[in-house]
Amino acid sequence: MPTNLTRSHGRPLQGENSIFAPEPQSGGTVLELFKKNHLFNSLLLLPYALVIRSVVILFPDARMPGEINGSWAADFVLATHQWGGGEYLFSTLLVFIQAVMINRLFIKQNMLGDINLFPGLCYILLTALHPSFIGISSLLLAITTFLIALAYLFDVLKKEDQEETRFMIGWWLAVSGLLYSPFFVLLFFGLISMSMLKTLKLKDIFQFMTGYISPFLIGWMIRVVLTHEFQPVMLDMFASWGIPSVPDAFDISDILAISVFGMLLLICILGYTQIIARKNIHAQKKIDTMYALVFFSIPMAFFLTELSVRYIMVITVPFSLFLAILLKNIRHPAISESLHFILFIIALVTQFMLLI
Repeated sequence: MPTNLTRSHGRPLQGENSIFAPEPQSGGTVLELFKKNHLFNSLLLLPYALVIRSVVILFPDARMPGEINGSWAADFVLATHQWGGGEYLFSTLLVFIQAVMINRLFIKQNMLGDINLFPGLCYILLTALHPSFIGISSLLLAITTFLIALAYLFDVLKKEDQEETRFMIGWWLAVSGLLYSPFFVLLFFGLISMSMLKTLKLKDIFQFMTGYISPFLIGWMIRVVLTHEFQPVMLDMFASWGIPSVPDAFDISDILAISVFGMLLLICILGYTQIIARKNIHAQKKIDTMYALVFFSIPMAFFLTELSVRYIMVITVPFSLFLAILLKNIRHPAISESLHFILFIIALVTQFMLLI
């Protein structure tokens, strides 16, 4: 009997020697805690976030100020940089809330194949892989509103309240762009993602664009009233538009973070069939939108003056899903636990490097 069997839909079955099991399982000491979606397990994500960010929280010399690159909330982000350790405690709480939102989103949309808290765990892990990720930044604030937009985006497959859903997708994507200027590209991501999930009509695009334009109009009117400046805020977003410069050198922390994300990107591309395996067609379409988001991170870079390691954080949301699925699908618990432990240690090392 031939050993290279295939399914009826054309994808190969995993072989006996593959590290990916037909019935995935997880084990070990840490990952096992987040295997079940219970309230207590969810609350454990907060102390986990505090531990993995402990070096930056405890030692001021390990801190790096977050990037400010947005039309909205720039003054607030700048003010948080004066809070000392309070800024990093607040950012940790915000990341915890985002992790809970990610878990709820991916579980509700059935994008994991089963119910666990791995996506939120992976998000906390990835957002601690470099000290520049850990403080309050325009990007960190924008990720919160972007997650709200994703929740509405995945609901376009439902039949009820479609007009409100499309309007709110545009609204929250626009707010994300106002908080973090490179997220202006999400305008095109939203249109393409909706077309990937469901056939778009002209009225659907009009409803989406109405929602997208509204925050810009409201922000412009408030700006006129408060500052008497009639220049639209959108023009400020394109002030630094162009090919960003690249730093002449990277330190060890930068190299470690870039290497981890580069390796994860390669694994996600080569392991695409493993990531979408055993998912229904709707879940596969939603996962494809996460791959589209990674693609749209490329034109986002043109809003930057310098392409630093801070920018990698824009892909932490889709990578948290990809890494969670890969960890869940690893056949041997010791391998998945070892991979998690290695990433955990790298996160601590990148923070310690600033103390040397």
